[in-house]
Amino acid sequence: MEIPFIIYFRAVGLYTMLTIPAMISPIVYFISLFYVIIYGWFAWALFTALYLVIIRVSTSNGFRLLLLIVAVPVAVVFAFQMIEALKVERNVWNSGLFLLFPIAATIGGWISLSISAKKFHLNEPEQLQPVNNKDI
Repeated sequence: MEIPFIIYFRAVGLYTMLTIPAMISPIVYFISLFYVIIYGWFAWALFTALYLVIIRVSTSNGFRLLLLIVAVPVAVVFAFQMIEALKVERNVWNSGLFLLFPIAATIGGWISLSISAKKFHLNEPEQLQPVNNKDI
């Protein structure tokens, strides 16, 4: 569970850097960071759950990595939707230019996943094998 946590925190850091152009309107930038801090945990929880399922899939490592790449925008969309579901904002999918923020979060997640794939060798078979019960 350490790897998804690292991927999430690195993605949040990358998001803060990718959205720096929003500093044209500092209030928008800080609200977006606030939302990431509060509602990003939904993305982390879903990505972690998907990660734990994907690493146990009996398939090629390239396909597992592809599934993880797909899991990033799925988790981001879920977190973005939670902003509306919890009645913080209305019609988040009709927010025009503000849709760039979940796009930036997805790009940050992909970059973080790419870095983690290299650092933790997620493309090597021994790293993606499920944990045996006797190892616990």
